[in-house]
Amino acid sequence: MKIKIYTNKMDILAIKESWDLLFAKRKYSVFQSFVYCYNSLFKASSPFVICLFSDEKIKELWPLELINNQLRFINDTHADFCDILSETDSSLIKEHLIANNQIGKLKLKNLTQDARVIKKLKGIAHLNVHASVNFLVLSLSKTDSFPSNFTHFVYRQKRRLMRILKKFSSEHLLFNNKSKVFPKKEILDLRNIMIEKGNRKHSFLDNHFLLLAEQLYNSGLLIVSVIKIKDNISGISLIFNNENRYSFWVDLFDDQKMINLYHNTLFIKNITENSDATFNFGRGAYDYKVQNYQPEVFGLFELNIFENMLEKVLFQMSQRTKKSIKQFYRKFKR
Repeated sequence: MKIKIYTNKMDILAIKESWDLLFAKRKYSVFQSFVYCYNSLFKASSPFVICLFSDEKIKELWPLELINNQLRFINDTHADFCDILSETDSSLIKEHLIANNQIGKLKLKNLTQDARVIKKLKGIAHLNVHASVNFLVLSLSKTDSFPSNFTHFVYRQKRRLMRILKKFSSEHLLFNNKSKVFPKKEILDLRNIMIEKGNRKHSFLDNHFLLLAEQLYNSGLLIVSVIKIKDNISGISLIFNNENRYSFWVDLFDDQKMINLYHNTLFIKNITENSDATFNFGRGAYDYKVQNYQPEVFGLFELNIFENMLEKVLFQMSQRTKKSIKQFYRKFKR
């Protein structure tokens, strides 16, 4: 086996086929795909993609980039779930990072509890893995009498979902790369409304992000859900779809009260009229999603490696302090 590190975007293009083959062997998230990682690299990016080869085939791949002397997963800012790709028990990449004094540069976030990279790095001195944020998953069966498939709900909760659906009368459209071109103008128009209303920062859905979204759409990984009210687009959601597993990525909406909740609920209703489905709401256990859908809550984790025990202890203390402040703030808001 041999290790090769790719630090040039053009060189990474040469391993596309092998990357795709490795990706297809297990149920990885879209954020480990070649399409997502390669198209997330722009002029200012410094890729650091580590590959373990055997017989000219990639057996393990760490999709990293170097940012401020830290090794992070590529575009982890917009990736809900990060991890390595691997079909081997080999520890050669870990040993390589240790031997080259690079192991301490790892700052890996958005990891599920069973992330492969956590298992690979187990046993490293001064390793710290801590919970950082939650994500929400809702599994529903097919039904022609929504919301009867919310079997975990009592009658009162089901009635609330029906009231949400009655709040607006809309036309619901689903865009995919086989039926329509990517609705860039419509997304830009709604994005600008959100920025003008002060609901999002000016950096929201910048040109790089929109280009990435368009490439994911054209590859067939991303679909777009649109609602029109009185011929005006009031909501757009960018959603990943993989064999009836839907992952909400970005929601855009105007300033009508409850419009995003309405759109999400309508999407769930229309999808489950045709098939069983799982809906992943991504990072963040937002109250309105928890209260209205009661999905399962899972944790995401962050992994850091420190130079010594003192650094690790100080970091742990700072995390506990931040957690206490957040809890106090939430309690104060109530």
